[in-house]
Amino acid sequence: MSEQTRVAFLAEYRKARHDEDFDRALELAFAAMDLDADHPGEPSLMAELRGLHTKAAA
Repeated sequence: MSEQTRVAFLAEYRKARHDEDFDRALELAFAAMDLDADHPGEPSLMAELRGLHTKAAA
């Protein structure tokens, strides 16, 4: 998957969460799992989605 597609996917997920459209956010999370399975040699989208909700260590 191209970097541009990856960035767009993550932006759409962040927007869905911001808008509290949890149905869409869940659809995107499931799509991320499918994309991870289809592209096993690339960084995990699910890991990036999880990272959006993890507080950074100081």
